[in-house]
Amino acid sequence: MELKLNTVMHGFLLKDKEVISDIHGEGYLFEHLKSGARLIYIKAKDDNKVFSISFKTPPEDDCGTPHILEHSVLCGSRKYASKDPFNELAKGSLNTFLNALTYADKTMYPIASCNEEDFHNLMDVYLDAVFYPNIYTKKEIFMQEGWRYIVNEETGQLDITGVVYNEMKGALSDPESLLQGAISRNLFGKTTYGFESGGDPASIPDLTYEAFLAFHKKYYHPSNSYIYLYGDMDIDRCLAHIGDGYLNDFMRTIDLPEIPETKGNNLQTSSKETYPTDSDEEKGYFAYSVNVGLCTDEELTMALQVLSYVLLETNASVIKTALMEAKICDDVEGWFDSSTFEMLFSIVAKNADLSKVSEFEKTINKTLEGILRDGLDQELLSSSLRRLSFLLKEEDYGSTPKGLIYGMKLMKSWLHGKNPFFCLRHFETLEKLKNPNYDWISLVENHILHNEKKNILVFSPDRDKEKEIQRAFLQKMQDKKASFTEEDMMQIKEDTRKLEIFQHTEDSPEILEQIPILQLSQINPAPSIPVYTKSRVGEGKQIFVPMQSNGIIYLKLHFDVDSLNEELLPYAGLLTDVLGKLDTKKYSYQQLPMVTNKVFGGLSFQNDVYSENTENYTGFLTLKSKFLKEDIAEVAELTKEILLNTNFNALDSLKKIIRGAKIKGENYLLNYSHLEAIHFSVGQLSNGGKVNEITSGIDYFHFLVNIDKLLSQKPEIVIENLKKTAECLFTQKSFYISLGCEEDDLDKSIELRDYIYKNLEPGKDRKLKNFSFDKNPSSIGFTANSTVQYNIFSADYRKLGYNYTGKMQVLRTILNLEYLWNEVRVKGGAYGSGCSFQQNGISYFYSYRDPNVTETYEIYKELWKKIGNFYATDREMTKYILGTINRLDQPKTNAERLNDAINKEYRDFPEDFEIMERNQIIHTTKNDILEFSVLLRDISKVKNYCTIGGEGKIIANKDYFDSIQKLIP
Repeated sequence: MELKLNTVMHGFLLKDKEVISDIHGEGYLFEHLKSGARLIYIKAKDDNKVFSISFKTPPEDDCGTPHILEHSVLCGSRKYASKDPFNELAKGSLNTFLNALTYADKTMYPIASCNEEDFHNLMDVYLDAVFYPNIYTKKEIFMQEGWRYIVNEETGQLDITGVVYNEMKGALSDPESLLQGAISRNLFGKTTYGFESGGDPASIPDLTYEAFLAFHKKYYHPSNSYIYLYGDMDIDRCLAHIGDGYLNDFMRTIDLPEIPETKGNNLQTSSKETYPTDSDEEKGYFAYSVNVGLCTDEELTMALQVLSYVLLETNASVIKTALMEAKICDDVEGWFDSSTFEMLFSIVAKNADLSKVSEFEKTINKTLEGILRDGLDQELLSSSLRRLSFLLKEEDYGSTPKGLIYGMKLMKSWLHGKNPFFCLRHFETLEKLKNPNYDWISLVENHILHNEKKNILVFSPDRDKEKEIQRAFLQKMQDKKASFTEEDMMQIKEDTRKLEIFQHTEDSPEILEQIPILQLSQINPAPSIPVYTKSRVGEGKQIFVPMQSNGIIYLKLHFDVDSLNEELLPYAGLLTDVLGKLDTKKYSYQQLPMVTNKVFGGLSFQNDVYSENTENYTGFLTLKSKFLKEDIAEVAELTKEILLNTNFNALDSLKKIIRGAKIKGENYLLNYSHLEAIHFSVGQLSNGGKVNEITSGIDYFHFLVNIDKLLSQKPEIVIENLKKTAECLFTQKSFYISLGCEEDDLDKSIELRDYIYKNLEPGKDRKLKNFSFDKNPSSIGFTANSTVQYNIFSADYRKLGYNYTGKMQVLRTILNLEYLWNEVRVKGGAYGSGCSFQQNGISYFYSYRDPNVTETYEIYKELWKKIGNFYATDREMTKYILGTINRLDQPKTNAERLNDAINKEYRDFPEDFEIMERNQIIHTTKNDILEFSVLLRDISKVKNYCTIGGEGKIIANKDYFDSIQKLIP
């Protein structure tokens, strides 16, 4: 239908419309006349429809009110009285995105679906949740999702728990997360961006239920809302649904929040703070941070994004080079945040010599002054702009729908009263930056060097800080308990009793039926089967996936790690950290990033393992790249140069790269502890899992730490082993290839393949054979500087006599969204939990940011009893099946389609695997689920645990572990 300016539809006045050619869409800006709500609709030929409703929610303290509210409004509403409509939707919808997001100044509630009816179902649940939540009648929601006191019945000790409380204890447990908060505090003071919108665990208990409700009343009004629609949809129906169904219930208000610019008196020009550590390392962090301007200026935003990359993100970057050559630190990064009204740009020195803060600041200023005098490196600038152009053209956002990314981008200007569509004119803005006369020098001078809104922060480690925090917390709890009257303690126990009743009372069938679900007949009966062809390259395979890729070629070169011996296997991991960064015969450490950015849209190395079962696997060192078809000749030459001519003797460069890799690895371990613990646990059971652990897991990180030391003592050993590993791997005998591109570009890709292949040595004449390791289930606790735990339990169900069936995926849905969700998350207070049943025989269970250890493992062990009492109506089984199919049917990017084909081929799935699996899922019955009780019982007898968590908590539960080690040695 044609949308005409200044016409009114279902209470919405169309105020503006624009063609947005960069995203092949049309933008329409509406205002709801009665309620004052704003609405943007982007019309596009995209079946993946997106809806979101957002509110400006500037925090006024560190209590985390916006974050707790984000969780809580999705715990039941006027029309949907279920305790957890969000979880019910996750079980039984065809959503392609379902989440809620708390930012520093706004809260977003986005959903997406390719199914029209499902889209409206999801939208209705979210609209009812934000405007009519049950938080006003159910204080238990606040206690569950936010925080509450608990009393240990044996010791009488007072404690605190809650989902957001435990989430933030985990989120703020690694140094770099704490550093981000410290930078914001010192640069913005007691203003919107100086507060922790997610909540500081020390301050969360200061939030009262009354203040929590007042925040909702103040900010969750349509006049303060920003509604977004994107995709191919019936816009008339959508406007009627939103306007007639909800917004007409409200009158416009003028009491709206504003986020002013920070005044100078909030700024700390220099600061010192500390963070807790359990390491003996005396180095810390420096941060040179600047308030660089407003996010409503799209040109400034994109220019600073490019500038950050040029100055700090490559080995040719002048500030990074200057700081490292001065031996001030071991690694440097640029942190640029444009999600806030006032954007923040930080130069962060990691593993910094804390005695050199003055030199840190002087070095940066001197380098910036040199840029004012000599200009930027034009070759690096050109390659960086080309890299950005490629990324904008590709639009690969992983599992997040691109329509939602557009919505997030336009919120930058829309939230602050500016033209929202300007943020989506990517290429128009990029062309301005490509102009040879663009004034980069003024950008450096005015926004960084001579910017008075600047802070220099010294962030140093403190081994006693965590103990002090714990002592202070225990003292606070003792003092709080001492101040309580008998009536106060009775009230805490009464609140706890009410919460337990709330959590243990199941929703009635009538309440559950309020949540709309689709029918099985509405799902696609045909599975998504990877379309690919395969052929041979010497002794290896070639996989080709035809795709509409807009001239982009996705290429993976695989080299079989079984060509190595066990001593060299971890060096396959080390190669992924150094290749593409280390000097080559033709290019120096500084030159290489400029050349790769000119040629590749992306280049990286990784270790991949595809396990058919716990004995047999295929393991690779993989070169992963993407590039434009017109650059294929340059790609071939540069790929050969990196693979065959890397100079491992470049010791200074090698040391820098390894130190940087160690820092990044440590940060990854602390931020993704559940994934690392899963990999470690699976490595106890599976040959492929152990190879993965040795080349990219906790074992590999410990190896990396030793390599860093060895490079200072006996570097020749490391250099020689890297050379041997490369010589063994990069041969014709070890070579496999996977690629995705337009069919018309296949011949060019084959030429590249042949060029690489003929330049490889033939390789040793020996049959490649899988590594075989002792598979001994064992339990280990890794201690880290953490106030929460990550508890993993895994088993090999094939070894117990069971075979894979698609019905296990329905079991997974039920366990994840019923039992584990309710027991580990809702009642236990963990931020997340889940399980998986893999086709290779591995099953695992995990918890995420969990306050418990023993209690969670006991839940895992008792799941078989829960399933033994499983009951579900036909409607509920339909819901579980829909949720399972939805997980399989998520839209795929081109890169993901290539990965699916690789996964199917190297895990040796049957040709009809997807059809068989889908058929088994669709025909799963409640009796099938009941029969899995025996499987879960047998799995529960295996003792193969891995916990990463706080030292005190792990030691208190030491009987669960065969050994206890430090995660970060």
